[in-house]
Amino acid sequence: MSTDNSEHMRTIDRWLAGEVVNNTIGIKVVGGPFDGRTKIVLLGEDGRPPAVIRASGGPAGPSRHAYEAVRSTDVRAGWIYTYTGPEPATES
Repeated sequence: MSTDNSEHMRTIDRWLAGEVVNNTIGIKVVGGPFDGRTKIVLLGEDGRPPAVIRASGGPAGPSRHAYEAVRSTDVRAGWIYTYTGPEPATES
């Protein structure tokens, strides 16, 4: 494995551990079809993650799902994303 690739993997491991690296962090997803996964996000200027993230697909199919950032003292990152439910279907 090249040095660049090894450094990249070390950075990803740090994000997944809840450490802020280059203003980016991994935040655990709780509930819904993406429960247990980690979303890697860029923090805003205020040091907070995006208030809402959306995910589509997964075990529940192609529908879109919303998650909200919530403070948590139980995780190193200090934040989790909690499931707020499926987004309403929109017609194209």
